[in-house]
Amino acid sequence: MRLPESMRVSTPLFALVVAIMAPVSAPQAPAEFDLLIINGRIVNGTGNPWFLADVGIRGDTIVQIGDLADRQATRTIDAEGLVVAPGFIDMHTHVDDAFDSNDANAILNYLMQGVTTVRTGSDGSGSFRIAETKARWEVSGIGTNAVMMVPFNVIRREVMGRDNLRAASPEEVRRMRSIVRQGMSEGAWGISTGLEYDGLNIYASTEEVIEVTEPVAEFGGVYISHMRDEAGSILEAADEIIRISETARVPVQITHLKAAGRDNWGEMRRVVEMVNEARARGVQITADQYPFLQGAPIDFITDLIDVPDDLAALSDLRRRMRRAEFAGDVSESDRVATRREFVAELQSALVDDAIRARLRASTYEPRRADPSAVARWGWQDFRIKVTDEHPELLERTLDELVEEQGRDGFDIVADLILDEPDMLFASASQSTDDMLYAMSQDWVMISSDGGGFAPVADGARPVRAHPRSFASQSVALRRYVREDGLLTLADAVRKMTSMPAQFLGMKARGLLLEGYQADVVIFDPDTISDRASYADAHQYASGVEVVLVNGVISIQNGSHTGALAGKVLLKTEPATSARYGFDNAFENREQ
Repeated sequence: MRLPESMRVSTPLFALVVAIMAPVSAPQAPAEFDLLIINGRIVNGTGNPWFLADVGIRGDTIVQIGDLADRQATRTIDAEGLVVAPGFIDMHTHVDDAFDSNDANAILNYLMQGVTTVRTGSDGSGSFRIAETKARWEVSGIGTNAVMMVPFNVIRREVMGRDNLRAASPEEVRRMRSIVRQGMSEGAWGISTGLEYDGLNIYASTEEVIEVTEPVAEFGGVYISHMRDEAGSILEAADEIIRISETARVPVQITHLKAAGRDNWGEMRRVVEMVNEARARGVQITADQYPFLQGAPIDFITDLIDVPDDLAALSDLRRRMRRAEFAGDVSESDRVATRREFVAELQSALVDDAIRARLRASTYEPRRADPSAVARWGWQDFRIKVTDEHPELLERTLDELVEEQGRDGFDIVADLILDEPDMLFASASQSTDDMLYAMSQDWVMISSDGGGFAPVADGARPVRAHPRSFASQSVALRRYVREDGLLTLADAVRKMTSMPAQFLGMKARGLLLEGYQADVVIFDPDTISDRASYADAHQYASGVEVVLVNGVISIQNGSHTGALAGKVLLKTEPATSARYGFDNAFENREQ
């Protein structure tokens, strides 16, 4: 029997029913559940269509799913008209610093989208000290669960020091393997690499990467990589990650899959073909993707000027500014002050003929390792996204301005910096056809590549940035499910729940099943929406009514309860022949 209309709360949609009304003389039956979710449309993460059912939760575990309306619970949520799904898992974030901050550790921008687990240590960054980091994060509490990786780029610098722009020696490889093995023994889920960064695209050979990765297989871990190239050599990079999987015998994932740069548009179909061919012969390869055309670089127009290290004062200011942008322990006022200091120094440098010439040379220098964005892609790959002073430039690419004005691109950008340094640009990045073709593949997950931020105060000044930190999951559900119909609701939920859990080999999460952990999101499929934009990126998504993290209510009526119920999840199971038989099967763990 369903609750009578008089006992339901329709606005707000969240209702806590402490006890079912009964005659005064009748003893109350003991509560069977700590929390009961009734009347919801269950989208359980398997990819199957929704069905009506109730969900009973005891402690941090889903204990029963079915018709439970007559059962007793300490608290009851009436989810009529809403979707009840597993909490979303974001397989590519940069929230590590946020977890270290007492201001940002809730990472509310993710919770508000229904994300209950994030993967940290992306692109070879983060900490390889897994046990130490877990203890530190959990002392103050974290808002979501966290999955940690051993970061290849960091351990390479740890072993090789500043002299790392070369091939690693056999002894250095041995030491890196030892660090990987230690990290895996402490509970890391695998290894992550950023092979396009830090000069690794030149100096870290495929053989070195394979050797360092091999210990991961002993623990049943995975390999996740920002590939060596997403542009002109994307096919070679895709071939490399497939080779790493087959040689090191580990499942692999391409992170934020895209074919970047206008000259490479159309290559996505060949990449997909290569992946499908590999999967057909048993290679366990997947990918994640953020649902935006623009990727990195995206920043203020000042970022297009490359600052060489020999301009020490300016270079140090830029490093401080970049750290402040992502560090959870830096206040917004300090971020603004650091940026203003950098902008003032850069503007002074650009009106000094000698220093301007040095900046120009560095921006265009075709360095083998870590060239500037302009040297790598040219002016055609950058588009003006936000401007106050020059609305005529909005959505124009810089190569169009070069052609129209007959001037060098550096001089155009330098003048814009002197006039409007807070103008925002984004990479032209990928084509719509490429992005949607990749998204439609059943082995591509939805992720964000975003950071974690302190709660946004009412009336806070707009922040110009990529909106993906606040909007990736909500964009997928709003645009690509509800509006465009590229994905079904069940498909999109699977891409954000069971698929990442199964790739990692994570048990008891990623599906809404009895015996699974109570990571749950309740949202309105008709209203869930993104509010963040490039001009005002720190705007929370709407339409998510309730989020449970490990059975604890973290979002209620679309607002944070203050709960910090996340855990650092550790991989504890050893490798098994069944999981690592390379049979191309990511089966639903309905157990």
